[in-house]
Amino acid sequence: MRSIAKPFLFLGTILLGIFLLLLLAANLTLQLPGIKDRIRSTLTSFLGTPISVESFFLNPAGGIRLSKVTVTPTEQLATASADSLTIYISWADLLKGKITPEAISLIHPVAILKLGSGSTPIAPKLPALTSQTLITTPSARGITVSSSPAEQPQQPQSNKSDLPPNLASLLSRLSIQHGEFSLLDEASHPVLRLNDLNAHQKKGKMKIMATSAVISDSLIVHDLAANAEATSKTNGATLMLENISAMMGDGRITGALRCELPPSSPDYNCSIQLSGAGLRKLLGDASLGSPNAEGQIDGDLMCTGTAGIGATMTGKGSLRCKEAVIEPVAFLKQIGQLLNVDELKLLKLAEGRCLFRIDQGHVVIDELFLRSANLILAAKGPLQPSGELNLDSRLLFNEKLTGRLHGLLGSQLSPAPEPGYSQVTFHVSGPASNPRTDLIERLTGIHLGGNLGGLGGLLQGLFGKPAPQAPAMPQPAH
Repeated sequence: MRSIAKPFLFLGTILLGIFLLLLLAANLTLQLPGIKDRIRSTLTSFLGTPISVESFFLNPAGGIRLSKVTVTPTEQLATASADSLTIYISWADLLKGKITPEAISLIHPVAILKLGSGSTPIAPKLPALTSQTLITTPSARGITVSSSPAEQPQQPQSNKSDLPPNLASLLSRLSIQHGEFSLLDEASHPVLRLNDLNAHQKKGKMKIMATSAVISDSLIVHDLAANAEATSKTNGATLMLENISAMMGDGRITGALRCELPPSSPDYNCSIQLSGAGLRKLLGDASLGSPNAEGQIDGDLMCTGTAGIGATMTGKGSLRCKEAVIEPVAFLKQIGQLLNVDELKLLKLAEGRCLFRIDQGHVVIDELFLRSANLILAAKGPLQPSGELNLDSRLLFNEKLTGRLHGLLGSQLSPAPEPGYSQVTFHVSGPASNPRTDLIERLTGIHLGGNLGGLGGLLQGLFGKPAPQAPAMPQPAH
């Protein structure tokens, strides 16, 4: 047996040695300036801007690995780099003098894209290359380097639809590990940030995953996943994100997104649903703090617009809750203390809903309705472009509370459209985190500027139970 095995072992050793020699020769060849220029020109032509690479290496799996890749910034591409970029090539085409990527792998890419910055910038001209330098042209299989400099296509002038014509082919070959991706609007305000982005092919579609997504630097979504598919067109491309799944407020987000490129001003259409979110955690993920709030929230949103241009956003949505407990804003708690109404100190909602729409980028609340056992809080109105509230509001008391408070409130209450309720109307303005209101003035007839201020004790004495007097201290004997 040993005599039979020795020839095979010897042959295997010879073949391994030949393979290692070929690999070494290929890596030495890869270090030649002409070969490096071919690869750089391939990527430069595709990206539309020059790149720099620290080192080149051909690995045994047949991939050309480029380390420390940095893309020259453009008007739209503020930052783009990667720890490594590996191009897995077709060896058959390589023997014919062509570079045809079978797959592209990115390790820790970092990219910041600026939206709404006008036309796609013209790619800078490359330095003069030798007559043997190969230039990228699109092919059915991928990116094939095959034409001579004389046949190099002219760079398109300022053109908003200047996209790689083989974008769909690229997505079908691309994989990403531990990427960081950010979108900024025209004023450089954050629109979207994806942290720890990973992408790979699964069942013929690209699967995208991110540990977290931060929207407008305030709304945090966790464990994002979606299937991505791109379709190239003459004037751009269409990117579809289907089967979107994410967590927010410990609830599940599902939906779909359609985005019409070019990247300078992509039009989008999205539909998302939220189910089973915890109210306290949801407020925390929305950067609104974590007040004393319990209950579950469901909701939905449909909107369209152009990314990076807030004034183009239109849509509608809703939020719904049942059996929720919410710590009310300060002015309601103050009213609860003044009138000795426990339900205003801590809202225990049997029903709550908020119907809203987005009109040219501005949010309008069509109906805010919060109902507890004896109270209803209703409001509607727009949110100002600055984010401040401008709500016409009503506080409704049922017959039980009306009878108890009638002597205190007198003629301040009026019949409400809802049967069995009396109401007082008021206005809410200011930021959502610290709103101002004229409710106290409406109830008391005293102008307080929406804040109890130093008159808190006086009003407490007028409307609440008198505070117990401290026993008089005995006077010291003289």
